[in-house]
Amino acid sequence: MSGVLPVLMYHSVGPVPRGSRRRAIFVGARAFERQMALLARCGYRGVTMDEAHAVLQRGTPSREKLCALTFDDGFLDNITTALPVLRRHGHRATCYVVSGRIGQRNDWSADVLGVSLPLADAGALRDWVDAGMELGAHTRTHARLTTLDKARLEDEVGGCKRALEDRFGLRVSQFCYPWGAHDDRVVEAVRNAGFEGATTTVRGRARTGVDPLRVPRVHVLNQHHLLQFWLKLETRYGDRA
Repeated sequence: MSGVLPVLMYHSVGPVPRGSRRRAIFVGARAFERQMALLARCGYRGVTMDEAHAVLQRGTPSREKLCALTFDDGFLDNITTALPVLRRHGHRATCYVVSGRIGQRNDWSADVLGVSLPLADAGALRDWVDAGMELGAHTRTHARLTTLDKARLEDEVGGCKRALEDRFGLRVSQFCYPWGAHDDRVVEAVRNAGFEGATTTVRGRARTGVDPLRVPRVHVLNQHHLLQFWLKLETRYGDRA
C-alpha cells in the first residue's frame, strides 16, 4: 500500500427509491455501516480531501493507512444516515455541495435517475461541519463544465467557492467535477478559482504525487459486496473496477 491513498466515491446512502432507473448510486445504510466498520477493523482512518491532499502532495506515503471518503451532490441522507455512522467509527469525510441547490432537490439528474431526492439544507450542512467533516464545492448548478463558455465556467466554479465560504464562514479548498466532465480548460478554471484539489470520476486509487486537480476515485456502488469493497481498497482491482 506504499504511496496509495484510496479516495472512495459515494452519492446517496439509503434504500433504492421506488421508480429509480439507476440503482448503482444508492448504497444501503446497512452496507455502508459494514463498509465503515471494515475500514476501522483493517486499520484505516477515513479522512477529508483536504487532509488527503496534504498527504498526496508531500510525495511520501503516510505512516497511517488512510482512506478519503467523498460524497457527491450533498444529498440529505449524507447527514441523516451517513454522518452518524462516520462518527461511530471515527472517520471524517468530504461532502461536495451544489451551492445554488442547497435545501432543494436534484433537478439536474432527476430525469436520469427517475427520482427526485432532497438535498441537505444549510442547517444540515452546518451539522456536518460541526461534526468535523468538510464541505467541498460542486459548482453552483451541477453544470457540465466542458460545455460552458468562459464567463459561465468561471461563475459556476469560482462562484460556488465564494457562495459556500460566505454562507458557512469557512475555507473551501476542494472541488469535484459534476458528471466527471473536465478538460484542460476546466482544470485551469478550477486552479484559477483558488482550489487546491479536485476529484474526478476516473477509476483508480490515488497515489502520492498525483495531479492534485485530477484525483481518481474508487467507485462504491450498490452492487458491491463487502469482499469487493475490500479488494477495491487493498488490490489493483480498485484501479480498474
